[in-house]
Amino acid sequence: MPKFVRTICTALAWNRQHCYVLRLQRSRDKFKLLSCWDAEVGKDQSLAELLPVGLRHVGSSEQEFIVAAASGGGWGSVDLRLPALAPAELKNALRFELRKQTPIAPEKLRWGYRVLARQGKDNNLPVRLFYVKDDEWGRWYSVLNGMPHVDVILPAPLCLDPLFYADDFCFLDGNSCFVFRREGERRLVEHRERPAELDLATAFPPLDAFQLGELAEKPTEVQLAYMPALLAAVYGLSENSNLDQKTLIAPPENLRARRYFASKLLAGVLLLFICLILGLGLLRQVQSRAAHLRMIDAEIGVVQAQLKALRDELGSPQEKEFAANLEQELRDNIVTAPSFPEVLLELSNLIEAPTWASSRLEWNAGQVTMQLQSPQRDLELPGKLEESPILGDVRELSSSYNQGSHIARLTLNARYDTPEEKLEFEQRRARRREAERLAREKQEQQAAMEDEQHDDERAAVNDDEGEIEDEDQDEELDE
Repeated sequence: MPKFVRTICTALAWNRQHCYVLRLQRSRDKFKLLSCWDAEVGKDQSLAELLPVGLRHVGSSEQEFIVAAASGGGWGSVDLRLPALAPAELKNALRFELRKQTPIAPEKLRWGYRVLARQGKDNNLPVRLFYVKDDEWGRWYSVLNGMPHVDVILPAPLCLDPLFYADDFCFLDGNSCFVFRREGERRLVEHRERPAELDLATAFPPLDAFQLGELAEKPTEVQLAYMPALLAAVYGLSENSNLDQKTLIAPPENLRARRYFASKLLAGVLLLFICLILGLGLLRQVQSRAAHLRMIDAEIGVVQAQLKALRDELGSPQEKEFAANLEQELRDNIVTAPSFPEVLLELSNLIEAPTWASSRLEWNAGQVTMQLQSPQRDLELPGKLEESPILGDVRELSSSYNQGSHIARLTLNARYDTPEEKLEFEQRRARRREAERLAREKQEQQAAMEDEQHDDERAAVNDDEGEIEDEDQDEELDE
């Protein structure tokens, strides 16, 4: 069963005196003829003038897929089985086969091919080679010259396989007919006399899946004349029509479809705009980095000039050696600092609810600026941040209290603590923990004293209740 990729397709066919146009719609495996049109060539109108009229009559749009079922002789096809080759190698092999299949020089032919579906376990590639004479192709082009666009141009019998793979089709040719029948894995062509009683159901076996609409009311001869366009329309709905566009004879340049030109143009403009923005951003980043490097080079130059001046002023060898060691230390010094993810994780651990960052956190080469918001001011938070081993230089830029919310803007640097700071912060942390421990113990003692007081009050109440009960019992005995 072929795979279908469209829901509507327009197809057209012609002979020397008539042209036929129809529009077919698919719903799952069923087909419905939306509209059809046919006309006879007159003295005032040619086929090239009639076909665009037929397109307008059936309601075909500029975006619709159109298949032209060419008629007449001057063409041929042959089924071949070739090894599985790359597209370029396959085309060369078919060009060689073309010389063997026809006596006409390849220079006088237009040719293409269709890759058919493999059957069974055979690894060979089934290919249908199609060729047409140059003068016959020119006649097809002259008929289609007035069309807005055509997606595929091919004879209707070439649409078969895998479309309607197992069915035999009969195409009229005056008082005779051509029968395209299956024989095993091959499709053979036979030229026969026209049967006396030939109808569309006999010539087109899958007719049961079609709703013919207005075509069903036309005479049998007209229905048979529509059969090539009907088969081409089903082919245009299938996936093979997309795949074959790469291998069949391409339509002339002026007949090729220009679908979604505005959308493609807009997409191209947007892509160009995005690339331009990304390029400008990258350029700005490169310029910023280059400016930063120039500033560092300038500072290095100033330090080197100062060292040179210092070395010139120093007289003793010891002082010159000290200056040389100082210069070497400056050259070997590599500044290491925490990364942004490490700082962000540390801030997330230290800033606890209900305090939260109410605006974006800014990072500028290790300097962090943030705005914190909380119901009440946390006086210990700057100290906690300062005690962090990867944070330091915590400063409060501004502080305000508005509508029950305290807002503080802080700045700090992402850097590792020096050994002196580590010792100081460890002592400070130990004092704070000791103070917290003493506060907990005090709270526990107060809680224990309150529990004892409650126990004494409860015991006194029980004693009073016991004395009242004894008095009541004495009174009862006296009575």
